[in-house]
Amino acid sequence: MKKTIVIFSILAIIGGVILGAYGYFGGNKFPDYDFITAEKKDLIQEVSVTGRVKPAQVVELAFEKGGKIAAVFAAMGDKAGEGDILVSIDNKEILAQLKQAEAGVENAKAALEQSFANLEIQKEKLAELERGARTEEIEALKTKVGNAENSLKDAQANLENVKNKAEADLNDNYNSALTTSQKSVSAAKNSLLTLSDIQSNYFTGYDEDSVRLAEAKAAAVETLLGASNAGRWKTEFISVLNGGAFGTVQDAFNNPTYENIDRVIQETIAALQKTKSALDSVSVKTALSSAEKTNLSTEQSNINAEITALFSKKEAIETQKALNSNNITLSQISLTNAQNTFKNTRDDLRIKEAGAAPEQIAGQKAQIRQAQAGISSQKAQVKQAEANVLNIQAQIAKTVIRAPFNGLITKQEAKVGEIVPANALVVSLISEKKFEIEANAPEADVAKIKINDEAKITLDAFGNEVIFKAKIVSIEPAETIIDGVAAYKTTLQFIEEDKRIKSGMTANIDILTDQRENIIAVPQRAVISKNGEQIVRLLANEKIREVKVKTGLAGSNGNIEIIEGVKEGDKVIIFLEER
Repeated sequence: MKKTIVIFSILAIIGGVILGAYGYFGGNKFPDYDFITAEKKDLIQEVSVTGRVKPAQVVELAFEKGGKIAAVFAAMGDKAGEGDILVSIDNKEILAQLKQAEAGVENAKAALEQSFANLEIQKEKLAELERGARTEEIEALKTKVGNAENSLKDAQANLENVKNKAEADLNDNYNSALTTSQKSVSAAKNSLLTLSDIQSNYFTGYDEDSVRLAEAKAAAVETLLGASNAGRWKTEFISVLNGGAFGTVQDAFNNPTYENIDRVIQETIAALQKTKSALDSVSVKTALSSAEKTNLSTEQSNINAEITALFSKKEAIETQKALNSNNITLSQISLTNAQNTFKNTRDDLRIKEAGAAPEQIAGQKAQIRQAQAGISSQKAQVKQAEANVLNIQAQIAKTVIRAPFNGLITKQEAKVGEIVPANALVVSLISEKKFEIEANAPEADVAKIKINDEAKITLDAFGNEVIFKAKIVSIEPAETIIDGVAAYKTTLQFIEEDKRIKSGMTANIDILTDQRENIIAVPQRAVISKNGEQIVRLLANEKIREVKVKTGLAGSNGNIEIIEGVKEGDKVIIFLEER
């Protein structure tokens, strides 16, 4: 029995050795593998690029047309909001033109409305011709004719009254301007006498200050009083002069035509401005007496006041002309309407009394067609008048400089009263955001990023511990070739301003392009392609099987989202080697 047991044990050992040898040398190979357990996690996708901090956009602003600075609304260092007016030039004449153009629109619309009313009248007349007249209709028409005749007389009288009033009002404005001009030239002459006294006391030599004063005074005397080379004349010689603008004013009093007064206004303004320049040429370094300083300051104030008053009179004349034109036009339209109404009602009465003939009906239809054609023409006139208003409004818009965006004014060259030429730099504006970042996104990543994507920024100057936030504000559609590789210029803007940020700093940028929360994700190397499909290998009961999967977002940390095919807790093979 013992021998039998020993024999069977020996046979079992030999069988095991044989089986082991077979498995090692000729049987199935046993694989080595590594796996992870699928679990839910958060997944983010980022695009990392490098860029450089650059200054914000700067814009230099100028007027399209030259002019005189009328107002300055912001100074260097001020903040400006988008659309804020920064500087304006004088636009009084254009505003007067706008009033006239707007009146033209109203006139054209009134004429169009009258044409529509006339068309309806013509249609009614045709209907009446075709219907025939009744006794009561004839009596009613006689009453309408009488009323229309009275309205016509009233409209004629009103037009005459409006013309008379317009002439009287305009005449008052011109007379007032002439009176102001007379006062202005007298004030200017008195200023030159005061200036001559100061000149005699301090500026009789040929130093720079004396020559400058003499030249400015000569120009003022010639324009105001008509004498040439009077830059060094004394008071007694200047006081007897009466030519130039001074003489033009006196001539206009003897022959006060509108043309003469217009010339007076222009010459007087020019003389006042030359006189102001002469007064302003007195060197501030000169030790004038207290009384002389007071006299000089008083004369400067007087001349400024006279210039303002005369400009006001000129503007009042232009405004009155526009108002007169509008009132007369409206009165003329009313008269025309009254004439048409009287003619139409009288014609209606005659037609009713005579009865309608076939040729009358045909003629009335022709008048209707003519009225319809007239409406089409007047519609075109309304559009033309409206276009004229829009054109003038566009010209007015060019007399102001507005901030194109929210920002900070870094330069302001305008001064009230200064004449600026077209396209001369007036204001510089820097955008409110101080700095932004320019980076080049590789072609492989540009499809992942979009406007408003947020990014984390680290600057080499502060290390990886200091993180700034930014967002994408623009992506250029055209590529930029860098070392033979296509890239796309991407601009990011810092979300918050930080005084530590400097122009030229190198920025390391991580752009968050997508993210998933609480999803199944496995290492990307676990997903393999086979026969055009994506599969993973799962381990279950010590056996490996292949399953088809549907993937989603590829994360920046090497994981990939599994949408279908793997569930939480599955053992996913990430390494497999047969031997």
